[in-house]
Amino acid sequence: VVSTQSKCLIDQYASFTVGNSNVDGNSTLGENIADNGGLKSAFRAYRLWVDQHGNQRLLPSLNVTNDQLFFLGFAQLWCQISTDEQMLMSLGTDDHSPGKWRVMGSLMNSYEFSEAYKCSSGSPMNITNKCVVW
Repeated sequence: VVSTQSKCLIDQYASFTVGNSNVDGNSTLGENIADNGGLKSAFRAYRLWVDQHGNQRLLPSLNVTNDQLFFLGFAQLWCQISTDEQMLMSLGTDDHSPGKWRVMGSLMNSYEFSEAYKCSSGSPMNITNKCVVW
């Protein structure tokens, strides 16, 4: 039995495309749950550290907050250069979503990301129906 929260992620990721093909939300579900939940847990741990130790100084010339920098670090983790052919091949063989969608899907489901970047409600990165499993 698939929970309502899992169905939300299945449908959301199945709407993401690579070329003319869609991500298989069913076969990537476990990893999508891990990516979304891992981001949430890591941000909570980071904020706990900040609460105990105080904010770090901002990095000069970047014009981002420390919370924004946290999310930039998350996104950079999945930064990759791939041809369309490579990404299409991975759709049928990899139980992970393509890197772009690992980042975008996790961030658009994150209330904390939307708050850190002050994304307008209903915008692509602050969707109204966020998928949250845990």
